Amino acid sequence: MPSPGDRRERNEALRLLVAAISALLLLIVIAGAGVYYLIGVGASDPFSPGLGLKDAALISAAVSLVVILVMAVVSGGDAILGELPFTILGFLIFFVIFWLMIAWIF
Repeated sequence: MPSPGDRRERNEALRLLVAAISALLLLIVIAGAGVYYLIGVGASDPFSPGLGLKDAALISAAVSLVVILVMAVVSGGDAILGELPFTILGFLIFFVIFWLMIAWIF
């Protein structure tokens, strides 16, 4: 007969599995949207003006969110409230770096 500790561990493992699967599905959806953009829109004219700051901000927000979600899932989610300021700061740093690099390169 499983003890209450075993049930708690099973529930925690199930939550981590659900979080990992949802992060993986989100990553697949964003990667699919990126491939669609590169094949559909970007392949038509190689000398087009490129992305502006608005489009780069949207793309970098999605990329930053996925990176932060993957990092949160990999870390196991221990001490979520203690890590929240660092997670928000990491998201903002990733967002700014990806935003400016995407706008500059593309």
